[in-house]
Amino acid sequence: MSQHPSTLRGFQPVFTVIGVLYILLASSMLVRGVGLMREFAVPEGVVASPVFEDFFLFFYQLMAVVGLLTILIGHVVRDRGGQLLFASFFWAINVLITVRDLSTSDSRFGNRLYRGDATLLPVYIDIVFALAFGLLALSGLRSPRTSTGE
Repeated sequence: MSQHPSTLRGFQPVFTVIGVLYILLASSMLVRGVGLMREFAVPEGVVASPVFEDFFLFFYQLMAVVGLLTILIGHVVRDRGGQLLFASFFWAINVLITVRDLSTSDSRFGNRLYRGDATLLPVYIDIVFALAFGLLALSGLRSPRTSTGE
């Protein structure tokens, strides 16, 4: 019989995998550089702006830090209540991110701020992340709480 409170099954792997993916996606954008925004019909004057480049670098560096934080949460949060709280929070945040990315996409749901079919790729990634966190949270709400770890 375990002395540890029950935990959400899959919590650590879900947070670890999604954290690693955040880091990889951010790193990919940083390696490709601000010039890749031309592919999304961002005007040349904006792409060439030092302010835009600074913001671009800051955003993707911050995204990598969020990935590291996600991994850390997956490894240090051990109690079921904390895991349920973080899974629910990350689900809600990813739903909001999905709506935001969809709203600027080149689709019938977006305002076409960015152009091209690739504008839907972040939306698809957001949906997968939201589903992963949402299923994790649902599993925590549905499964019985035990103190034996059974």
